[in-house]
Amino acid sequence: MDNVRVKSKIKVTSLANASIRRSIFEERNPRLEFEFEFVDAVDGRESAHDLLASELFDASLPYTPGARGVAMTTYRLWTEIAQGDEIVTIAEDDAIFRPDFHEIRESIFRQYKNYVDFIAWGYNFDSVVRMGFFGGNVQCCTVFDQDAMRHSIDHFLADREPVNLFRLMEFYGLCAYSISPVGAKFLLERCFPLKNENYPAPGLGRTLQNYGIDIVMNQYYHEMLSYVSFPPLAISRNEHESSSVQTNG
Repeated sequence: MDNVRVKSKIKVTSLANASIRRSIFEERNPRLEFEFEFVDAVDGRESAHDLLASELFDASLPYTPGARGVAMTTYRLWTEIAQGDEIVTIAEDDAIFRPDFHEIRESIFRQYKNYVDFIAWGYNFDSVVRMGFFGGNVQCCTVFDQDAMRHSIDHFLADREPVNLFRLMEFYGLCAYSISPVGAKFLLERCFPLKNENYPAPGLGRTLQNYGIDIVMNQYYHEMLSYVSFPPLAISRNEHESSSVQTNG
């Protein structure tokens, strides 16, 4: 899509009644100022019947209510993006952005906006990222120290290391990413309807049951112009006890 544009504002998904989480997001990201907008996420608890009736979810899918809500929120956002002409950045409401995120994103998209379907700006530090070099033909897998990251947030915010993009093969969590209309259409057609299946996870050395949409998305990055930011430009403390994906709320 040669005339694709880049939407400046980040779409931050958050439950409509999550006023505390929204306030915390604003406090953690003061440099974003007016460069983001909250998007009401689907509440998987209140919409369980409607979600099953949508035929986008296998009835036996082992999703928590939170995971169902994330998947349907993602479906709605991708549908909107696929019908437009903008690359859109989507983030969860526990994301913490490096203060120079917008400057770096704009620089990257000035060069590559017509050659990118998907960029992961952040990822879970309790899992892996699998990247590819030389057109994705040579792969490597990284592991991280989540506890060290949680104690290094001030250092992350002060970091100004150069950011590189590598071909993306596998990652977990949807902390923050940008997706093009072509990428959104591609993933919509392949991820939905969501099925109760096991999927290969080469970076983890095993298969995973489909318990979240990010597991399904991993099956298709190698077929897209997908990239990962290294080091990340967004992080999440990834606290399961307060996550609306890991729990019912």
